[in-house]
Amino acid sequence: MTKAYLIHGTSTRDDDWFPWLAEAAKPSIEIDRLWLPNPYHPIQSEWDQAVDHQIEPHDGIILIAHSLGCITALRYLEHQQIKSVRLLLVGAFDKTLPNYPQLDEFMLPAPNYQQIISKISKATVITAKDDPIAPYKNSIEVANKIRAKLIVLENGGHFLSSDGFTNFPLALKELIKLAM
Repeated sequence: MTKAYLIHGTSTRDDDWFPWLAEAAKPSIEIDRLWLPNPYHPIQSEWDQAVDHQIEPHDGIILIAHSLGCITALRYLEHQQIKSVRLLLVGAFDKTLPNYPQLDEFMLPAPNYQQIISKISKATVITAKDDPIAPYKNSIEVANKIRAKLIVLENGGHFLSSDGFTNFPLALKELIKLAM
């Protein structure tokens, strides 16, 4: 069985498409959905520490991340001595968001992509043109920085349950490809 870790942005462990993906990926992929403190008032150092405590670093690890979890996953890779990492990033961004100034500090410092890129063996970034939270062009930039496969959907919003995403077959399909 392949093990994967899911780092999701400002939401709880049991909403949106995260529980569905964990069930749908079984039995071939076991997904550990991480607990992150203060999801609605995130503090970067607390999230970094929580991720460090919950992920056992090893070569070939699979990280799935959504929203603010994407930059958290990238920062995790930045300081870990691992290789052949596989990434699935959904609604990724690494810049400040004009409508969310409370997250400005979370974006600093910018990830060191030179340290990150050499650790990645495969990566996919999924974004939507109508994302009201993380502009899709920011996801495109992240995909380019990590040399990821890029999937840009016309519609999908920020891939939340409020956008109709209580399940996410495309994420499962891409996760299976990454796990192979």
